[in-house]
Amino acid sequence: MIAVCITTYNHELFIAQAIDSARMQQCEEPIRIYVGDDASTDGTKAICEQCAKQDKRIVYIRRERNMGLVDNTIDLYRRIMDDNCDFIAMLDGDDFWIDANKLQLQINYLRSHPECGFVHTNGRTFSGSNKWTFGQRQGVYGLDSPGFANCTVVFRTELLEKSILDEIEAQHFLWLDYPLYGIFYQKTNWHYLPVETAVWRDHTSVSQPKTAQAILALREEKCRMWKWLDSQFPGKTGYSAGKTEDYLYEQRLNLIYQFDDRSLITPALLKQYHPKKWKQRVKQLGLKSVVFYTILQKISLFICTIQQKVVPL
Repeated sequence: MIAVCITTYNHELFIAQAIDSARMQQCEEPIRIYVGDDASTDGTKAICEQCAKQDKRIVYIRRERNMGLVDNTIDLYRRIMDDNCDFIAMLDGDDFWIDANKLQLQINYLRSHPECGFVHTNGRTFSGSNKWTFGQRQGVYGLDSPGFANCTVVFRTELLEKSILDEIEAQHFLWLDYPLYGIFYQKTNWHYLPVETAVWRDHTSVSQPKTAQAILALREEKCRMWKWLDSQFPGKTGYSAGKTEDYLYEQRLNLIYQFDDRSLITPALLKQYHPKKWKQRVKQLGLKSVVFYTILQKISLFICTIQQKVVPL
């Protein structure tokens, strides 16, 4: 049995497409679609209920209160484990699959390679009128690594352990895939299929903020996750306090210019931080001069605009 794990919250514009893309899968093995609705306040509930009436394979779970992304997902995992499903395919409620053979391709590989526990594919990012593809990821460790697009992932259910889920839940992380896949990275082999099978929407959400303050908070959370992973696998994640400190200082500096948000300027950023890269030294000096800062901020925005058009996810 393949479990399709869909978490959703206020996705009335997207959830039907996500569910339908799971229902259209042409797969030899049976599929069960678990939809965890985290107490949506829009029309998501009515859409999910209608889909469940149309397809008995859909298990619709409506939360009475908002649990948050991590707890919502972990509860679905526990249900899937109790139902003895062999594999879990991830699909967030605002994303969708574009290949009807996606699951069959990934299951075929996992069935023929018992040493492999995790398979991800290529996919497509959709952001307004801009579309670009993303490909193979080397891992989830480090701070600049983009990790994996959740909607492309299938893994063996046996990789999940209730004790690990309990531990992650107790950390109250903002999102789940980075720490969980970091654990899988230590436990099993990975494989990448160079086939476009899914679309990941790039829009404002918990894991895709669009303000400087929110993005910085996300970067800080990733550092906290990286530190936690290192506590689980000491010396195997590349973590160090110095690396995280340098990373966050640089992120703060870059966000100031990208968003023209001077509220992020701190005494430590101006005096205590000593950038190693000359570009960062220039930006730091610019914070002390309004004219110099304005020029650098315009240059930074121009570079960000160019990067968004040509750089993959």
